[in-house]
Amino acid sequence: MINRIRALREARGLSLEALAVLVGTTNQQISNLETGKRRLTVDWLSRLGEALCCHPWTLVSDDHLSDRAENSVPPDERLLLESYRKLNQEQRRAVLTLLAVHKTGPEGPTK
Repeated sequence: MINRIRALREARGLSLEALAVLVGTTNQQISNLETGKRRLTVDWLSRLGEALCCHPWTLVSDDHLSDRAENSVPPDERLLLESYRKLNQEQRRAVLTLLAVHKTGPEGPTK
């Protein structure tokens, strides 16, 4: 299966080792995934997609539809998403709590 892991990794300025650290594996494992020596499972696609800040199917998309969808997102929203993806679980919960309070306000839901 042809994949775009290397292209996306390089586009984000990541070395094999840097991506391996983000994914929680070795640089040899990343190399094997990039070259097709190791099968890309849904788990690998999810982990790599999160580390590369893209939808998992972008990694294997032939027609790059996922790229077009990502590029249609305004830059400020893309920055928010990329920043959110870098947060740990506790930080994500705090952000979601803040957004929920902002949406409903102190007096309850807004109309």
